[in-house]
Amino acid sequence: MNTMFQKIEYCLKYKNDIVFKFNIEQRTIAMVNQGLLPISLQNKPVNFGLVQKFCSDRILMLNRGYCKEILTACGIEDQSDINICIMCRALSFRDNYWISRTNKKETWEHVNLYKNNFSLDISHIALTGNMQRATIDNEIGDKIFTGELTGKGTRAKCYYRTGNKVVMIKNETKPEILSEVIAYYIAQALGVACSKYEIRNMFGKECSVCEILTCEERELIPCRDILSYYNTNQMSYKGDYYSFFMAIDPINFIRMQILDYITLNTDRNRDNFGILAYNGKMLGLYPLFDHDSCFKGKSTNGNYFPTGITFAKTLELLKTKYCQYYNTIPVSRFKEIVCSGSFKDIFLKCKSVEEYDGMIKRVNNL
Repeated sequence: MNTMFQKIEYCLKYKNDIVFKFNIEQRTIAMVNQGLLPISLQNKPVNFGLVQKFCSDRILMLNRGYCKEILTACGIEDQSDINICIMCRALSFRDNYWISRTNKKETWEHVNLYKNNFSLDISHIALTGNMQRATIDNEIGDKIFTGELTGKGTRAKCYYRTGNKVVMIKNETKPEILSEVIAYYIAQALGVACSKYEIRNMFGKECSVCEILTCEERELIPCRDILSYYNTNQMSYKGDYYSFFMAIDPINFIRMQILDYITLNTDRNRDNFGILAYNGKMLGLYPLFDHDSCFKGKSTNGNYFPTGITFAKTLELLKTKYCQYYNTIPVSRFKEIVCSGSFKDIFLKCKSVEEYDGMIKRVNNL
């Protein structure tokens, strides 16, 4: 890491409130407001490890599409987790945490990605890998912001502002994009909130596009952070994390699992669902997103990540152990909707007759 950065004192902030201060060279941390710690850092010793964990959980995955190009465009040579976070202030479209120098007079209002412009050149590079728009003027700093250095996932994607909305654009195959599209309609019929995806040509590529649902008031706490709170990486229906979700929003959590059973979603991993927090208070399940791995030919005997057992056994678990919640879901009405001719017409614009018949077979098992 740049030695200049090591000597500076930084702070982790939640909006304009300091959570803790830290010094990289001395590897010290000074807690200011422990009540504002992200849930992923709670239940942990108060030492420099909190800084390292926050940053490692925050940054983009180094196997993400065009990661090298993104880092180059941002002027980042030192690819350590902490350095990347400091360079981009740890700004994210996930929540309101960020990193600032303690001696720098800047506020959340000056830097947050919701109210301030972010670099569309870096967004273009993140989606396409085209370095022609990479110039020294695009390097992040006091005036250039980006959300491309934070967040998980391996696909090439980017954020883009259109009017007063921010959308996520993801480079996927057409079958994957159409899985994103139809999953929204299935979720709507099931009564669970879900991001709506469209297929568009962006920067010369066929992509999925969805409006981001976070804002300064609405934050996403990913399952990864809940697992960290319980000091485990294991996703299992026997785990504390599962009980946590069931305690907060059992009906929608069960609906999510039903949706994934119906669509055979093989990628409901720890970064692909979470808790919705409103003004810092946990409310319930965050609207569902990322359904490009639905309808990929897997069987109900395949493993389902959130429970650690198969899709088929997960459905049986919901019907038995959690029957008091499962039985409140209007399954018969859902079946009526997806078996209707009008819904079938919508489905067949995205998927094949064989995929529809397979889905209906699973629907009839509900």
